[in-house]
Amino acid sequence: MQTFPIKVIKKLSTKERGLIYLMITLGFSAVISQIVYMREFLNIFGGNELIFGIILANWMLLTALGAYIGKVSTRFASSNHWLVFFQVLSGIFPFITIFILRIFRNSVFPEGSMLNIIDGIIISGVLLFPFCVISGFLFTSFSIIFSRLKSQNAVSSVYFFDTLGSIIGGIIFSFILVYFFNTFTILYILVFANLLFSMLYAIIFKIRKAIIFILILISTFYLLVWFTNIETYTKQKLYPAQTILENKDTPYGNLVLTKTAEQLNFYENGMFLFSTNNIQECEEAVHYPMLQHSKPEKVLLVSGGYSGLAKEILKYPVKTIDYLEVNPALTDLAKKYTNNLESPIIKVIHEDARMFIKTTNQKYDVVIIALPEPSTAQLNRFYTLEFFEEIKKKMNANGIFSFALMSTADYISPEASEINSVMYVSLKKYFSNVIIIPGNKNYFIASDSPLNSGISKLVSLRKIENLYVNPYYLNDEQIAERVRYIMHKIDSKASFNEDFKPIGYYLHLKYWASHFKKNYYIFFGIVALLLAFIIIRLKPLNFCLFTGGFAASAFEVIILITFQIIYGYVYQMIGIIIMLFMAGLATGSLVINKQPRFYSVKYFLKIQFLLIVFSFALPFILLILNKSENIFFMVQGIFFLLIFIVGTLTGSLYTIASKISSGKIEHIASETYGADLMGSAIGALLLSAFLLPLLGIFEACFLIGIINIFSGIVLYRKKNNYLQ
Repeated sequence: MQTFPIKVIKKLSTKERGLIYLMITLGFSAVISQIVYMREFLNIFGGNELIFGIILANWMLLTALGAYIGKVSTRFASSNHWLVFFQVLSGIFPFITIFILRIFRNSVFPEGSMLNIIDGIIISGVLLFPFCVISGFLFTSFSIIFSRLKSQNAVSSVYFFDTLGSIIGGIIFSFILVYFFNTFTILYILVFANLLFSMLYAIIFKIRKAIIFILILISTFYLLVWFTNIETYTKQKLYPAQTILENKDTPYGNLVLTKTAEQLNFYENGMFLFSTNNIQECEEAVHYPMLQHSKPEKVLLVSGGYSGLAKEILKYPVKTIDYLEVNPALTDLAKKYTNNLESPIIKVIHEDARMFIKTTNQKYDVVIIALPEPSTAQLNRFYTLEFFEEIKKKMNANGIFSFALMSTADYISPEASEINSVMYVSLKKYFSNVIIIPGNKNYFIASDSPLNSGISKLVSLRKIENLYVNPYYLNDEQIAERVRYIMHKIDSKASFNEDFKPIGYYLHLKYWASHFKKNYYIFFGIVALLLAFIIIRLKPLNFCLFTGGFAASAFEVIILITFQIIYGYVYQMIGIIIMLFMAGLATGSLVINKQPRFYSVKYFLKIQFLLIVFSFALPFILLILNKSENIFFMVQGIFFLLIFIVGTLTGSLYTIASKISSGKIEHIASETYGADLMGSAIGALLLSAFLLPLLGIFEACFLIGIINIFSGIVLYRKKNNYLQ
């Protein structure tokens, strides 16, 4: 019988303790590297949750590959010399990868170009390959060496200590690193942590060559820290022909402010927000909706105020402008470099727009949403039925609501037509009149009062002086013709865009993919065949681990997105949520390790049954939370509890599987770990890219439950093949 490591840690030998320190360091490095990789890939490629899913999928599949390599290369995996070498590399490779990613992004791809799906899979796979393969290899290596030291199967103990390191990393990142350090400073910390604990291990096992090698590396990185500013150098490579004025990591994301001639450009997480001196776009965004109201007094503006929108609103006799900008750091930058909000009637509010509108008692004559298009699940929450309903409740009689999508003035592609149709019918559910006025963008204007596309005539009657939105620049007959053209393309039977069924996000993905002349069906068909081949070869127990991992990662994404729908600031919470998931994994491992009576297929199936129950209950719980008026601490606590439960169930499944599997340690470690990771990879990718936007949260959760029912039946029929 194995005694759980925490209870006997004081009795462990020096060698065992040295190995445990490395396990914890690996988990620490893995979770921080994963968060850094996610942020960097999203920043550099301006990606959405599809890129997020691709990166997660590659991460887990490559880690599974590394575990398999450890299985077939036991001579290396069981060597202390190679273990130290690969541990050192696991600390250095994230640093090298991010450096390469920033330096060569604009060399490999044209500046400002979008990354298509296949390129995203290939590029992220190539860059993640070194760290992930080494990480998986080290898991198998730790399992072999620690089991040899303990003279018994210690795979679950390695899993526990690796998870413990992830918890520590999640806590440190969420509460310290994210607030005080930039990307390369965080990566330096990872490098030195791995070098120091590898040095300790090398000293314990008296590996002299490794000690010298590590001392040289420590000196090298110390010189890099002292004499270079890699953060500034690499960031500038991402913005050629622009001067970076500010580069700041905040809890809400990475902010970059650049200057081109006399124009200031604001970026958040690699996504262009707005520029100053873009007069035409500012005038269109403001005057198209403002001219529709006879006497606008109270205006709500969401984002874009620093670009000049607020100044345009001031051309009307308004009494108050409430300006919403969730990130205070963006306000600080804008006030430092612009004077676009210098008016006593402008009130800047640092709060998520969705949460503010849900809780405020204020009512408005005009509401202008100046956010980017629904290219991500996060942005899609501002284009849903639920949001439109909340907006309608906060508007005065005959109020005007407006937002903008991509321009289709000259040609409407099938994908763009679908997006316009979904947004139109969603608005029509709550507003009697909806009109789409083309310009630099398609401006959607909704109201219960009559709307008029005769912008030129309206601006003349108001005697407002503009450079572009005026009778000399605009022709009302041409505008009316273009409006008719767009409205003719609207499908009145299109689906609604909803919080829990974000079809708008999915259609924007289609629109994005339509820019690339690639046949994705062939590519994904090949991937599906390879995946089917792998699944068929899995043992029944590992097949259940695969579906359990699929469920775990899918639930993690669902919970993250729902949290985002309600609160809007998941970026700063992602470290905490990952940490709580890891804490659940550790708890599940702890409970199972302390109770040998759980080492059976019977208890494995019981826990899988709980996972199935969770699958069917989760969407109803999330729906209640989304409708709840108490959206603060209590609801947050429930989200944290849900992610912890998912982790606990997953950790329990893995620990039981590692206990009841038979064979060599390297086979058990690589096969169970690999099956769990492959399932997690597929779950993250399919959920974010297809299941959630196409089916919605309810149907996706039900499908996950059905998949686990099927795998449970397969295992039940083969239960006699395992230890009972």
